[in-house]
Amino acid sequence: MSNMNTLTLADLKPGQEGVVQMINGTADLKRRLSALGLVNGVKVTLGHTAPLGDPRAYEVLDYTLSLRNEEARKIVLQGA
Repeated sequence: MSNMNTLTLADLKPGQEGVVQMINGTADLKRRLSALGLVNGVKVTLGHTAPLGDPRAYEVLDYTLSLRNEEARKIVLQGA
């Protein structure tokens, strides 16, 4: 899914939010991210970014989740 119009978690700006549409990647990655609450329909907001831009902290449900940009690029958001 390399469409130029595809918006992923890694594309969010600080304070911007998106809704998870799907996760691309291995079954292990999908299972791990699902266990962390990243499932279809969940709202995610970008909180903080590390000084060098990686990792980034996202607000998911009632907690903060830190993800590397490599993983965040695999999470496709709705409305892309």
